[in-house]
Amino acid sequence: MNIAMYKRLALLGLGFVAANSQAQLTTNLFIDTKAMSMGNAVTADPVGIMSIHFNPAGLTKLEGRQVQFSLQTIHLEATYDFEVPDHYDSEGELLNIDNDPVAGTKGSAGAAAYIPGYGILPMDFLPLLSLPSAGMSIQPEGSRFTFANAVYAPMVAGFAKDDDDPGRYQAKKISMQRFAYFTPSFGYKVSDEFAVGVSFLFNHHAVALEQDLRAPNILIAVGEQLQDAFGCFNDDGTPTGNDPLVPLIALCGGNIGPYDDIGTLSIDMQESLSPSFNVGFLWEPKDWFAWGVTYQSGATTHLKGTYELEYTDDFAGFFQKFQSTIFGAIGGAIFQLPTGVKKESGMVSAEQEFPQHFQTGIKLRFLDDFQFNYDIGWTDYDKWDELLLEFDRPVSFLSAAKIMAPGLVTDTTLSQPLGFKSVWSHAFGFAYDLNSRVQLRAGYEPRESSIPDDSRSIMAPLGFATMYSLGMGYQWDKDTVVDFSIAFLESKETILADPQEENNVGPYSNSSNSLNRNCLTCTVTNPYPSLDVNTKLTIGALGITYRTKF
Repeated sequence: MNIAMYKRLALLGLGFVAANSQAQLTTNLFIDTKAMSMGNAVTADPVGIMSIHFNPAGLTKLEGRQVQFSLQTIHLEATYDFEVPDHYDSEGELLNIDNDPVAGTKGSAGAAAYIPGYGILPMDFLPLLSLPSAGMSIQPEGSRFTFANAVYAPMVAGFAKDDDDPGRYQAKKISMQRFAYFTPSFGYKVSDEFAVGVSFLFNHHAVALEQDLRAPNILIAVGEQLQDAFGCFNDDGTPTGNDPLVPLIALCGGNIGPYDDIGTLSIDMQESLSPSFNVGFLWEPKDWFAWGVTYQSGATTHLKGTYELEYTDDFAGFFQKFQSTIFGAIGGAIFQLPTGVKKESGMVSAEQEFPQHFQTGIKLRFLDDFQFNYDIGWTDYDKWDELLLEFDRPVSFLSAAKIMAPGLVTDTTLSQPLGFKSVWSHAFGFAYDLNSRVQLRAGYEPRESSIPDDSRSIMAPLGFATMYSLGMGYQWDKDTVVDFSIAFLESKETILADPQEENNVGPYSNSSNSLNRNCLTCTVTNPYPSLDVNTKLTIGALGITYRTKF
């Protein structure tokens, strides 16, 4: 029975999967070409119509009627490898990680996008993710107002892995996407030196994932040992027909083990209207100095959708036969264990906070042709203290799990602690006016991670990251500007397993609650216990923007 309970606990990572994918991954990224080329240090340096996002006060710089089209083409690759610690001693270990087929392997994930009505679309056919955006602005002649609207993605993050990838136990496919489809905005020029602006964003928000499940734990290892002792299966995995304790109890209905698959979980949640707003001001007292401030509001998204949990034949068969015996039926009723059904499905909902963001920065011009931008920003990830998932009916894996985690789980709800932290990040931009038409640009952005050390995973393999970028602005004619950018971001992490003597007893000095902790009663998924994990995330992006008067 404890075996079943812990298998259920493997699914408690669902909440973390849904929430962890965004953290600081796409804050201000891939939104505007000029911003990318300047390291996103543009709060005091208007970027055209995408000032809607970065600082709405910058819209006052757009004269007459203008239209803008942008395309960001992104190549994303996440790699990870799983290693047995150098000093690991398998002697006497019931859960021997030398037997884990994942140990010593490497995996990778590529970009994926969420398509409403379809789900997660891996970019297998072309390992590039293209993010288009468009907008227009109108400044009536003689007016201090500038009005604008744009269509763009304030946040997009998605990964996809092969069906046999060793990382499939932490999201085989995952996507979190926030798409602004209507953004009425205005900038108002209070004086020649000071401007304010406001943007109202109407967003579609979606979270989707597909994940294979396993539960490498000592309790499952005990179950496997019992099956071996009873001679349940031949070496090739075929059943022998032995089950010596029937009809009292059956343990040979399906081949189970700590490194065997349990099943596949799929979830798809959306909210079609999630409003938010941006407010900013821009102060330019001198030709050589400007100061900007932006506040991007948070939003509470009310996600609703469907879930499906399909078990493997072995897992379903084990409980089907187990429940048909005397003690199995009694224990199953008391502990609400699975009945051996092949599939569970229904509706699921969750509230997720889209964090508020504050950013301020300066622009300095010197020696006539040179420019330096500096921004500092703060994102309120402290709001991500937990994620509460609510199911429309009692779910067997929750019913079993609540016995070991009564404070976090009920028959129909799952509360997943996250413990994210709010962070400050810096950004630097440099520009040089080559001539009256061409401006050369460079950016540097060291991006802090909001994910605590004990919550790191390969679902969002993003610790401290560094972005470098280059770009160019070209004044095509008196009415038209074309911007180009190229950017590169990389993050590396080493997530060590705890020393062997700490397993199951604590304290835990190295490992992550969400990846490789070896803990008997941990209530989050740990599909890679006791393995050292190295992760690397690489993102390359090319951008082009065309803006002209009409």
